[in-house]
Amino acid sequence: MLKSIPFLSHGPRDRTHRPAFWAEALLVTAGAALVAVSFNTLLRPNALAPGGLPGLSLLVQRTVRVEPAITQAGLNGVILLVAWQQLGRAFALRNVLGCLLLPLFVWLSRDWPALTHDRLLAVLCGAGGTGVGLGLVFRGRGSVGGFSALALILNRRHGISVDRSLVALDGLIVLAAAFVFPAEAVLCALVGVVLIGRIARSVLTGFDTAMVAFVVSQEPGRIREAVLRDLDLGLTLIPTRGGYTDTSRDMLMVVMRPGDVPRLKTCVRNLDPAAFVVLAGSSEVLGYGFKPHL
Repeated sequence: MLKSIPFLSHGPRDRTHRPAFWAEALLVTAGAALVAVSFNTLLRPNALAPGGLPGLSLLVQRTVRVEPAITQAGLNGVILLVAWQQLGRAFALRNVLGCLLLPLFVWLSRDWPALTHDRLLAVLCGAGGTGVGLGLVFRGRGSVGGFSALALILNRRHGISVDRSLVALDGLIVLAAAFVFPAEAVLCALVGVVLIGRIARSVLTGFDTAMVAFVVSQEPGRIREAVLRDLDLGLTLIPTRGGYTDTSRDMLMVVMRPGDVPRLKTCVRNLDPAAFVVLAGSSEVLGYGFKPHL
């Protein structure tokens, strides 16, 4: 099992895994630094606790005057030990870098001046920086510890979904903040919880969105020719069979940019107004005409 972890493998395979490991370590380092700077220059000065371990450390600082970096380091250490026991050594070792770097960067930037004292601006920029930072950490296959590991443990032991656990844990932090911070700060923190999740997910999956159309028509040949010739789009033919009619025909799958959707809809409507069209969004498309495989 240890040889499946790049930084623990030995022998000739080290050379092939080393570039990927250092790239991932760089992403985790940059992401942890961005989260820490956003915390110390935007969220912390404005008493914004948008869930997670940083939010909990703010509550601890306000109640018992313990530096947030110390709280984060201590809790991350405990969580890593529990994760080692419950989720295995590989999981704990894969996440140890981010768990160490976040409290370190929070400590190093603890005296940096606040960038703004406008709470709305602070939560927008702070959530943006935190979300981007977490997205970079996740892209590096790492974690900054905290509630994500606890959510996985709850899922493993009690079958509770990870998303529900994270929402519940973040909700508890925001609820506790209501007894410590002003109401305005708590409302802004709620906005921050939503923004951080959405931004981190976008960074992780990519911003290069695309649309996928599935077209079932009586005229698949004519639509195929028009899509290839007039719209200059690629497509894939998928053999299908109707559940009601039990007839077989080709379904067209077309992947395109959002701006091409109106042209495709017009094309299909002109050739077969009775065609069945399903449009779905895609967060990322890899391959010819889109993003190259990394």
